[in-house]
Amino acid sequence: MIEAIELLEEKGFSDEVFYLRRLAAFRSSDNWLNSSVAKESAFAATNYPFEIVTLYPDFFIYPSDSVERAATLLHEARHLAGKDEKDAYEFVWKNRKRLGWIEENYGSSQVWRDVRKQTREYAPNLFVCDFNSYNDCTGN
Repeated sequence: MIEAIELLEEKGFSDEVFYLRRLAAFRSSDNWLNSSVAKESAFAATNYPFEIVTLYPDFFIYPSDSVERAATLLHEARHLAGKDEKDAYEFVWKNRKRLGWIEENYGSSQVWRDVRKQTREYAPNLFVCDFNSYNDCTGN
């Protein structure tokens, strides 16, 4: 996790790094309320405004490297800032190239496929370009 936050810092995500380093409390298990809700493809979750980030076992199992963990933490940092799911998915997807998380290297990973699918659900406006792969208007 530390390597992923350092990567975010190197890539210039200073606001998000501030939230992750200075405000977030990390934990590995859910509270009773969160654990009662089913989670599909959940790598992490944030309880806002309490600034608690839960890192699920999948966060450590499925990402192929620190870049994919950084993409997940970037999403959670948006929640730490009070942003909703649409904003968090859209922000990560639009900034994936800056992060170094590109389809050429990660397109077959579980994290890439899950995040792309969920981004398409939450921010369908990014996926209306018939001339691109997966109708993705943001490029690679």
